[in-house]
Amino acid sequence: MVWVWLVAAAFLPVLLIMAVSNLSTVLDHLGALTRRLHLRRRPEPRHPAVEQLAADLRRLSEHLAEIEQSNQLHRAERLHAAVLAYDDVLLQACQTLEIEIRADLPLRPIERLETEAALAQEGLVW
Repeated sequence: MVWVWLVAAAFLPVLLIMAVSNLSTVLDHLGALTRRLHLRRRPEPRHPAVEQLAADLRRLSEHLAEIEQSNQLHRAERLHAAVLAYDDVLLQACQTLEIEIRADLPLRPIERLETEAALAQEGLVW
């Protein structure tokens, strides 16, 4: 039984050296595998889809028309919030379609009209 311990003690340094030298190879293979798996993942879209933006603009423009024709409580606040949301989606659409617009929220009426015209000129329909 003692001889088993002596043999194990003699080979232990050799086994440790082999493990350490192979560890870097194993880690290199794991790193390469991780990079390959990472490259296969579909990249996240940076901007919403154009179809979604058109649908949002359509929905928000209808909502604006409803608010303008209504006599609801806090109508002015509702109208202001809806206009801000509409302007935000307009600017998102410009970013997605790479249209350069120099405007900040809230858009002035002339800026809103110019932005809508630029989007329509690029073929966006809502």
